Amino acid sequence: MTTLRGLILSSTALAFLVSPAFALEKSGRVKVEEAAAPEIRFSLALSDFVDNDSFRARPDNTGLVKYRYLGHLELQPRWSPVALVLDTNFFTDKERDNEFRPSEWDQAIGLLYRYEQWAGLLRYERDMPIDKSGLVQAFAEIQGLWHQDNLVVQDSEFYAALGWLFSTQTYFARPDNTGRALFRYVLHGELPLYWQWLWLVGDTNFFTDRQEPNPIAPSELDWIVGLAVRWKNWEVMAFQETDQSIDRGGLSQKYFAVQLKWSWDKKPTAPEIHTLAPGSTFAHRNP
Repeated sequence: MTTLRGLILSSTALAFLVSPAFALEKSGRVKVEEAAAPEIRFSLALSDFVDNDSFRARPDNTGLVKYRYLGHLELQPRWSPVALVLDTNFFTDKERDNEFRPSEWDQAIGLLYRYEQWAGLLRYERDMPIDKSGLVQAFAEIQGLWHQDNLVVQDSEFYAALGWLFSTQTYFARPDNTGRALFRYVLHGELPLYWQWLWLVGDTNFFTDRQEPNPIAPSELDWIVGLAVRWKNWEVMAFQETDQSIDRGGLSQKYFAVQLKWSWDKKPTAPEIHTLAPGSTFAHRNP
């Protein structure tokens, strides 16, 4: 995995240093452009797991999460159709003396290419405990995404994604840390309930197990439903997440949380795409 990480980091540098001086217009046409300041998307979020008796605070399924600190950064040079996406995610453990101190750190890096309603993402994620030694989960993935606004309902937002976890290091296919993940199927939707202020948000994420006779059949379902209130660059959201095995019995993790988020976005026409896997972060578009 060290070699794989080095390959991805090298690819990132190469894409930004030697790419031709191109910029992709919204229509999909390509034009030559002088290098300029990059387009930037940035967000910070704090989640409080106000009701949680099963969602764990480390990859080895120990502890119980109390807080989550999230950061997202996306940089796209004007001369490149490829964006660099960085995500970081910290959990804290309410069973420790200091419930504000991080217990797990999830870090991810990705290269994102957008074309009209389509996107391709190459990413690497590593989830590790930081307050003690323990299990580390990591994977590399290629993901294809399709995005559509105004699907059925005016101003609604939707995207679907298919991911192939082509390299995994103990990244499991179920919440009880069994199996090895191979494919991921993602559906995400947002529906305006009151102007642009109140939104209904839903997210489903299926994993499959490469060790099963049928490696394309889902083994785990992570689903989220929430209500979000948005005003300018701010958002307050209340949501529930449940991660559960669907091909057999086993551990199910569930919580209810309230999240405060601040965003700075110079590309409001494109959906925010996180490199962290669903289940470790809640990714959604900013209005």
